[in-house]
Amino acid sequence: MIVSFSVAGQKDTARYSLDNNINGSFAKYSDNSFIANFGILGDNSISYRKFKLSSSTNYSMSFKDSVNSSELLEKLNAGIGDFFLSDVYSKSMARSIRNDNSFGFGYGKKMQSKKLSLSLSYAILYQMTYYMDGSAKSLARNSFRIKGKIDAESLLFSSEIYYQPSFSSIGNYIVYGNAKLVFFPKNKVNFVLQDAINYISTSKVRMLHNFTVGIGFSIRN
Repeated sequence: MIVSFSVAGQKDTARYSLDNNINGSFAKYSDNSFIANFGILGDNSISYRKFKLSSSTNYSMSFKDSVNSSELLEKLNAGIGDFFLSDVYSKSMARSIRNDNSFGFGYGKKMQSKKLSLSLSYAILYQMTYYMDGSAKSLARNSFRIKGKIDAESLLFSSEIYYQPSFSSIGNYIVYGNAKLVFFPKNKVNFVLQDAINYISTSKVRMLHNFTVGIGFSIRN
């Protein structure tokens, strides 16, 4: 499907890409107790001329008698040309984070061929974290990102990783990223494997690791 805009007699096309998948599991034990897991992963974008708006979602939840794990990481970028604004929002039961928001601006470059793409970017972020015990902290971070994608006829592999040291201490850093393998990416419904990590050097729970198998839904023009 193509969405067209007419400006001064000239037609331009808005390009969009919607890639989302859901995953879940359920296990019941001999004592009638059970555990259920549910997750949502999404990469969505829309672009028009030099403007691009993109979002990335990674949410996972575990339920055993009650919700005992809930982790959300949401990234939103709005850019014109090579410059962009970035907002990263997260919540974490495992780390007792009520909400965490990092906002900033940056610059990136993308190299692309028919089947391969590679992008590099740098941003300056201001991070504000509120914990469930009522405490809060703020700091400024560097954000370095590398992202690559290989798009074949029946397979699509993509990987993205962020390294975010604070300005005040190189030992205070965040690393998060993911690797995704999509089978039959040209189909509207596909099969997805994804591995995601989230590491915070100063947290008591330093590493969160989430491997998922799910069904993907893709719509693009």
